[in-house]
Amino acid sequence: MNNKHKNGLILSLFTGAPLVLLLCFIASCGKSTNITGTNTQLQVINLSPDVQPLNLYQNSVRQSATAYTYPTSSGYFTLSTITPPLQFRTASAAAVNIPFEIDTVLRSNAKYTIFLTGYLADGSIKNSILSLDTATLPPIGRAKVRFANTSPSSPGLDLRANDTLVTSTAGVKFNTLTPYVNLPTGNYNFTINVHTTPTKTEYTLSNVSLLDGRAYTIYTQGIVGRADSVAFGAAVLTNNLLIKTSQ
Repeated sequence: MNNKHKNGLILSLFTGAPLVLLLCFIASCGKSTNITGTNTQLQVINLSPDVQPLNLYQNSVRQSATAYTYPTSSGYFTLSTITPPLQFRTASAAAVNIPFEIDTVLRSNAKYTIFLTGYLADGSIKNSILSLDTATLPPIGRAKVRFANTSPSSPGLDLRANDTLVTSTAGVKFNTLTPYVNLPTGNYNFTINVHTTPTKTEYTLSNVSLLDGRAYTIYTQGIVGRADSVAFGAAVLTNNLLIKTSQ
């Protein structure tokens, strides 16, 4: 009897073990898991004149140690996960979400910039830009440059490099980011003007060095015609995570 009892116990253990493993597998499948980005990086630039400082949240967890204020760039930082959503909340005590959210999965090993644009008051901030900064290498002796009109209320703008129009389309509209174009390496004076008044320079970025194999974004900030804290201006970002295939 004892042998029969032992044999029955061993048999029940072996037959029951697969069922336990199956149940554990089903339970684990039901849990949500984060998708790691390995080296996915993000930078945030608050260019909205009226939104005030903001904090970044991912899956309802605050990501930023300090708030994003107008018009400072955060610089690139690494994300621990690329799982959406990405949301912004005001940095005030009574924090509320702004009407802009990213609900798509980001790419692994890529760089992104969020340009927060428009106004909170009229809801136009919801049309802010998520930019994929990673690009293919330019030919040898060339750099890549693109232009972002991120100035609220601005008319169409032109970007010129040493008096030569950079973009293929003149009069780049607000909330528009142009494709990269290849330029010879060297030093440039980049000027920005309203398309309808090409002889009047609104802003100049002087002596900008374009290095071989690098990618750059020139973006605007502030409001054309203003001379206060939201005066019109521009800045340059270096987007230097490039993939090897040239184009």
